[in-house]
Formats: sequence, C-alpha cells, structure tokens
Amino acid sequence: MMSDFPDVLQIEPTNTCNYSCKMCLSTIRKRDKPIFFSLEAYQKIAEEVFPTLKKLVLYGLGEPLMHPNFLILLEIARIHLPPSAKITFTTNGSLLDSEKIDHILDNELADEIIFSCESIEEDTGSQMGHSLDEQTVHNNLEYCLQHKQRDNISIGIETVIMDSNYKELEKVVERFANMKVDFIALSHLYPFNETFEKETIFSMITTEALGILDEVGLGWKEIVLGVSREKFAEQMQESYKAYYTHKDILKPKQRPISDKYQTYVKRAKEKNVLLNISLYLKEEPKRTKLEELRKIFEKCKLIASIKGVELILPSIFPTFEDRNCPYTTQKGGVIRSDGEVVPCFKYLWDHDSFLNSHSRYSSFFSYGNISNKPFLEIWNSESYSSFREKKDKINENFPYCGNCSFSSNNCFYVTEDTSDCWGNEPFCSECPYSVNLTKCLL
Repeated sequence: MMSDFPDVLQIEPTNTCNYSCKMCLSTIRKRDKPIFFSLEAYQKIAEEVFPTLKKLVLYGLGEPLMHPNFLILLEIARIHLPPSAKITFTTNGSLLDSEKIDHILDNELADEIIFSCESIEEDTGSQMGHSLDEQTVHNNLEYCLQHKQRDNISIGIETVIMDSNYKELEKVVERFANMKVDFIALSHLYPFNETFEKETIFSMITTEALGILDEVGLGWKEIVLGVSREKFAEQMQESYKAYYTHKDILKPKQRPISDKYQTYVKRAKEKNVLLNISLYLKEEPKRTKLEELRKIFEKCKLIASIKGVELILPSIFPTFEDRNCPYTTQKGGVIRSDGEVVPCFKYLWDHDSFLNSHSRYSSFFSYGNISNKPFLEIWNSESYSSFREKKDKINENFPYCGNCSFSSNNCFYVTEDTSDCWGNEPFCSECPYSVNLTKCLL
C-alpha cells in the first residue's frame, strides 16, 4: 500500500537545448541523442501523482520549450493538479515568443516563469552564458512583463555567478529590478572541469571551520603535525646535548603535543567540523576576490530592497549547521526525460566535476524507470525511502568533504568510489547544492 507522496515533482521535458552556453552541461553533452518526455508517460504520471502535488517543476538539463508539445504538458498539468498547486519552468527565453506567452498567461497554465541570463552586456562570443541583450530574449521578456495578465504570474531571473561576470552583478540586479521582475536568483557556477573551477567564486570550507582556520593563521603547521615546533626544537637541543656529553639519549620522551593543536581540534569537534587546511591554503590567493563578492552582494541587496524586488543569494562560504538537501527538505522527486527516477538535479546525467581541488566522475543514479514501475512504487521503495529518511538528518548521516583535507588531496572516496567514506550511496557528501552554493530553483 502506497503511503507517501511527493510535495514537489520535477520533470525534465527534454535533455537538449538550442543554446550552447560554455559553462552548461547540456553543451558538454551535445553528443547525447535528444530525448523528449513521452506524452503517454506524462499523462500516466499526471493521473497518478499530480492530484497530490503542491508544485510541478518542468525543467532539467535542456531547454523545456524544445519539447514539441510543451504547451500540452502545461495543459495536462493544469487539468490534474489541485487548484492551489503551482506550475513553474525555467527557460533561456529564446523560444518563448508572444504567441506562446499569450497562450500560457491567458489560460493560466503557469504560476512562475524563470528566465536564465548571465549577462546584460552584448554577447561578444567570449561569454560563458548568454546575454539579455540578445534581441529575441529581451523582447520576449519585455512582452511577458507587459502582458495584460502579468499580475497573475511570477516572473523571475536566474543568473549564474562567475569570475567573468561577478563585477557586473549590481548592474544586472538594477536593470532587471527596473524592468519590474518579481525576483532575481543568483547561483554559483557548478564546475564541470578544472577550467570551470577557475571561474568559481566560492569556497566549500564552512564558516564554522573557516573561523578556526583564520584564528590558526601562521600556526597551521602545528595543526597539521599536531606537534609544537618550539617543544620539538627544545627536545632536539636536549638530544644534541645528550649526544655530545655522552648521556643516555635512548630515554623515551613524551611526544611534544602542540597546545594549539589540542585547543583548535577541541573547538572543531565542538562545532562538529573538520579543518581542511589543504583547501584553506590553496584558496588563500582568492580570498580578496571572495571578500569583494561579499561587498557586491551587500550592494545588490540594497538595490533590491530599494527597488522592491526579491533577491535570492547563495552563500560564499557555506554554513555547516544549515546544510540540507533541497529535494529532501521540500519533499521533491525528479523524473528524467527518459523516465528514470533520480534523487536530484545533480544526478540527472553523468558528469565530471572539479571541487575541492580534485576531479571526480559522477554517474547518474536512478531508483527505477516509470516505464517498468509506477512512480509511486519507486518513490516508496525501501531504498529510496531510506535515502530520504537519512537525508533528513544530513549532518548526522553524511560526511561533508568541504572541511576535510583528505578530499582536497585525492581521497579514494572522492575520486574513485561511488559511495562516501561512511558507506552512503549515491555520493552526496560533496554536494554544493546542499550548502547553498549552487542553487536548485524548486
């Protein structure tokens, strides 16, 4: 007997896109055969699951409007969802022309439309994302914002923060706020390779660990070795003296434990964090840039407040205490365009990543396919239910690699294994979504 239902369901209409943004996994995976969610399978899901949903998200790896029957997907959803349920989708805006906008808004087929855009400057071909100044996108957004049914829908902007665009974030927020969008959501770039990692402006070291590491300062060697340099030097001098005076030098001596080591390790244990000194030292050169971004965020918040637009910001340094899985928190599930039921957006498709100074290959992870089993049977399976239950207490049940020096030095689990060092599978211990760096717009 099925006993549980998701509150939020994300369905990927297609895995293909008409754009080739350099930083996007869709571009990297252009070799994939385009897949479009089956209308027949969608109708079954609508009858089985939609009546209990609070929200439907039509978005995945690709551009949803590439689906030849995207408007029909919206119509089916509106028929089967409760009146209070919301329908939302994210688009690059290029295919959302006036005719489609009229159909969607006049028939109230969506409650929220999110336009993704990385720049307001003219695209010179060197940009990582795409620009609002592309005339088609600009016109479609303007048409949407000026529509006679505008008050019945929320229109937002999603922007990915990168080294190549972070200095214009204030202009981005001001321009979109002046256009009277409802909200602007900023997210850090997910680095799919080492080149992309150089475009990131965040750290995975948590604020709890960072405070301790900043306090350690130049004494980091004592924390790594656990030995006081001064005490060690004293013991060495005693050993030399003993040798030259022919005293007994074989007498066992107590290991010269560092007082700093004991103090800071105790403090880290109290905060339930590790001290990733390796990553801390590697990231030292970009600390100035991170502080600059923090100041830019403050200015963006001020602009948004004055203009009356909601601003959704990611962390720059995450907080361990606030770590959570957005999908578990919102009781959300995801169905890929070929029917695979996956735990989250991160596991939709195979991908490389470069986090914590190391590369990793992550295979997509599925709990089953709706072509073989009903979605609710997969959702309530022992393995999927157990996974969600454990994720409810993520800090108790899943390690966090961002604070661990082993992860920054090619630990077996972060580079080779499918599980983490506590035996959990899939591997969620290095997820930037769980610490509010890269964001899921559910």
